[in-house]
Amino acid sequence: MGRYHLETVFFCHGLPGSAADARLLATANPTVNIIALELLKFQPKDIVQALSDARSVEGATAKPESVHLVGFSIGAMAAIKIAASRPEQVSKITLISPAAPLQLGAFLPNMAGKPIFQLAMKHPGLLDLVTRIQGQVAKLSPPLMTRVLFGACGPSERALLNDLSFRHAINDAFHWSFTKHRQTYLAYVKDYVADWSSALEKVRCPVDLWHGTADTWSPIEMSVALKARLGDTCTLHEIENAEHYSTLSHTQLLSA
Repeated sequence: MGRYHLETVFFCHGLPGSAADARLLATANPTVNIIALELLKFQPKDIVQALSDARSVEGATAKPESVHLVGFSIGAMAAIKIAASRPEQVSKITLISPAAPLQLGAFLPNMAGKPIFQLAMKHPGLLDLVTRIQGQVAKLSPPLMTRVLFGACGPSERALLNDLSFRHAINDAFHWSFTKHRQTYLAYVKDYVADWSSALEKVRCPVDLWHGTADTWSPIEMSVALKARLGDTCTLHEIENAEHYSTLSHTQLLSA
């Protein structure tokens, strides 16, 4: 059987991130065909086109009326906005370590990305400068950039950093977000801190949430708030002691 006869999902990566984020999800889902959307090739307003392009892959349009979207971290925003725009096509959403709209609760003080989001809200010009510096650091010393972003992480994330393939995925995230598509990355961050919560009201399909109880990038309270807003068609799976990326590596798509 060809690869597109497997269960197929369309994956929205995190930010900073790249399509390489899908590698971590794939390790826990060997029987799932994961097609990563190239989000950073499209401005946030054109996000639906990212799905259209991904589905143009040979064989990926076998069930045009039944799309399973997966969103990781800020990629949850992309998945929700696509589902809100195409309710007749999206039949299921799985959100992993989702970054919920900031307007749903007092999340920001407990988020590892608080300084970046505050700059996006109040000082976008300074954020542009910060990402230029991040790009230079990542180019000259990827290990240093990794230490900066993961310096406060816990044991489950530190264990992942011992995996060479994970470090390669993180390096891809730096390159795509801070260098190759830096302006588009900035556009997504600014889009995220704006109020996009109205898109939740347009979601018509079941939603599965997967969240680690020790996540400091997207606190688990974000999934609790999303479940409260989405209602009875939403299910929350808590992974004890898991963090941000380690939740991605433990999510079981077919059992959700």
